[in-house]
Amino acid sequence: MYPGRKTAADTTRKLVRRFYDQFWNSRNYGAAERIVGPHAIIRGTLGTTADGPRGLERYAEQFSGAFRDLRMEIQEVIVDRDRAAARIAWTGTHVGEVLGCPPSGQQVRHECVALFRTAHGRIVEVTVHGDLHALREQLTAIGEPGRRHH
Repeated sequence: MYPGRKTAADTTRKLVRRFYDQFWNSRNYGAAERIVGPHAIIRGTLGTTADGPRGLERYAEQFSGAFRDLRMEIQEVIVDRDRAAARIAWTGTHVGEVLGCPPSGQQVRHECVALFRTAHGRIVEVTVHGDLHALREQLTAIGEPGRRHH
């Protein structure tokens, strides 16, 4: 490796961080054009699939509409050239129906893993895996007396 020379892994790591920091956490949905390829496929943790930057923007608006003050925290990123795996924890206030659960107004925390593939300086595929059963259980447990969420 040569000092100062960027590798494919460097580009991939930077794209993953921009995906969460600039797009999700800053709510800068216009950044999708610069981060995500025009034919990108995004498979979200809630079972939603989005195509390209516009599809990602619509998905993000829907998701952040269900969880006000949504915040994505990168806990770990592992990169191999044009591929990455990121362990993410997201939090937000449950204000919209999700997985058939009515809004509770309570804070939710969910951990998931996102798998990325990049090409030509953009993300071309994202697949997010999370425990939907645990999320649904948390959403339904919030309003029940005597039960606490984790």
